[in-house]
Amino acid sequence: MENYIINNKTIAILKNNNKTIIYDVDNIRVINKNIKRILDENCSFYGSSLSGRKKSAKNILNIHYKVPVVVKEDVILLQVNNIRNKECLFLVLNKIVDYKLENQKLKIICINKQVFLINISKNSFEKMLINSIKLNNILKWQKCENFV
Repeated sequence: MENYIINNKTIAILKNNNKTIIYDVDNIRVINKNIKRILDENCSFYGSSLSGRKKSAKNILNIHYKVPVVVKEDVILLQVNNIRNKECLFLVLNKIVDYKLENQKLKIICINKQVFLINISKNSFEKMLINSIKLNNILKWQKCENFV
């Protein structure tokens, strides 16, 4: 089976039944593995497990659903919908350029002009975005040598 290492070019990861579609800055690829396995393998590659990363983020943010996943220091994934959904989408925080409502769907525009149209309210998406930014900031502050 093909492996994929999430990296600084990764934009989004989309579950498509038992396959996973990976959107990179300059490439789209289909991996014959389920999304949860790819995420867990990547979290393990970078030093933890998917459940460990989620548990940590839950504790830091005091939230319990749609928890951002810190795959590695500069790659934080926003979980747009439930991983049990037929089409679950994870977006890389620092690859999101803009978002707006369009025809009762949220249009998310990424760094390479890749567009995702999703059924989610703007408020829900903004909460996920804020939680991901907050997690990123807290982790950066913890690394700072002047952290009190």
